Amino acid sequence: MNIVIVMSGGVGARFGASIPKQYNLIAGKPVIDYVLDAVSESEKTDRVVVVMDKQWEGYSEKLAQMDCDIVENGQTRMESLYNGMKLIHDSYACEKIVVVDAVAPFLYGQLIDDYFDKLDKYDAVITSQKITGGFTDIHDNNLDREEYIITQSPEGFKFDLLWNNFDVNFPYQETAGMLPKGSKRYYNYDFKNNLKLTYDFELAYAEFALTNIGKINKKSNIAYFDKNILITEGIKSFFLRKEPEKTMRWIDGIYACLPELIAKWDITSFLPNQISRYGLVLQADSKKYGHVIIKFIPEFVGRYERELEAMRLLPKSYMCSLIDFDESKRVMLLSEVRPAKYASFDENIKLTEMFTNVIKDAVLYHDDMELKFIPEYGLELDEKLSNIDTVPYCKEEVRAVLNEAIDMYKDAFGDAKRYVLHGDLHELNILDDGNRFWGIDPSGMLAPIELECVRFIRNDVRNHPAFGYEARFKLLLDSFSRFVDRDRLIKMFIIDMAYCTFNSTFENELPDETYLDLELIDIAKKMI
Repeated sequence: MNIVIVMSGGVGARFGASIPKQYNLIAGKPVIDYVLDAVSESEKTDRVVVVMDKQWEGYSEKLAQMDCDIVENGQTRMESLYNGMKLIHDSYACEKIVVVDAVAPFLYGQLIDDYFDKLDKYDAVITSQKITGGFTDIHDNNLDREEYIITQSPEGFKFDLLWNNFDVNFPYQETAGMLPKGSKRYYNYDFKNNLKLTYDFELAYAEFALTNIGKINKKSNIAYFDKNILITEGIKSFFLRKEPEKTMRWIDGIYACLPELIAKWDITSFLPNQISRYGLVLQADSKKYGHVIIKFIPEFVGRYERELEAMRLLPKSYMCSLIDFDESKRVMLLSEVRPAKYASFDENIKLTEMFTNVIKDAVLYHDDMELKFIPEYGLELDEKLSNIDTVPYCKEEVRAVLNEAIDMYKDAFGDAKRYVLHGDLHELNILDDGNRFWGIDPSGMLAPIELECVRFIRNDVRNHPAFGYEARFKLLLDSFSRFVDRDRLIKMFIIDMAYCTFNSTFENELPDETYLDLELIDIAKKMI
């Protein structure tokens, strides 16, 4: 069970207001309600515990609407946290907790979900910032700032580990300091906009940011919104880290062309999606088209033309709609899937309906097609092997599985029909609108039909370690064998896992993900 503890017991002595800062209003809404909204958006939170002085309970509209536990706060933060944890210990079988502050209104639901996911591998997940200014102590001793970091909430913990080591008299604010030495910690440096309201003047800043991000009142006035709102957490964590100069030039270009697109598509408001890593995604409202997605993909990624070609060819029976596009600006206008949550294998009826359409309506390739950008899967495998010397780690392991995959692909699929496929149809690229599943974000691939099933299997198996990788693989294999031949599906899974091992060495700084893909290959080989 995953539980979020909302720490709302602070009195805000430095804030200078007559009521605690978390109950002050930002645009007519209490600060705590922004935090509770984020918690409600989390898909992986099973229960919420709010630690607070109950005399202020009536100040939060959101709190009255939520099904949650309310616990009286203590005299100190550690006493308050203990009170929340004790209720959890006495009432629930909890595996993981994420602790958030009621005075940090820029929290968002996907961040909470990410922390719960990371707790599968780590004992603690801690929001952190590097020290960028000068650093000394009050005794004029010079200190090396590289040896220190600033830690913040949210924080995630394996519940039993923290509970068994919790010291209510712990003298420091860093909760993870109670954990035993050797505990595995993950420091998240990517949540840059993590403002915790401490002083009263920060209310005005927070109000401006929370109410003006993406609000378009004057279509011709580019200065109405700050360019920096386009630099999302996802862009910071990926593009800015890898290609800072190219990324900023790309953002400048978007900032310059947005007024024209706003007028063209009659956009009334937009909000940047914080988690998208491979482009800038704006969730927008249009007088002409309703709820839409505006998606920009930078030239240096080399994906826009390929994705656009796929969006124009893939069947509308399972794909979200492409409304318009502008190739010169590398942007697409798409229908928004609402309300949206990621697909799940547990939604078997919706999954069956979608993959029935995927197979039934698959676009068969023929010689008259003039594909300009979508590549042939076998050639992609060959290209990865030819670039094996660029692999940063596990080079020989990746080389071996790629060689085997290429041989298996030629033997098993050399004469197979080719289809224009989505190419990356896993659960994060399938959205549930409450009634059915819809595909989004195709990579575009010319390949045998079996490829369209294996990415969903791969991600689902990887996301359920407690189930057992082999047992989970068999379960998914049995299910997807309804759509394609079982033996061919296993072989395509092995081939595509080799493809993914190559990619994972560039997407992850540590080799853990690559080793997991190699393990899945070994599991699948036993079943041929």
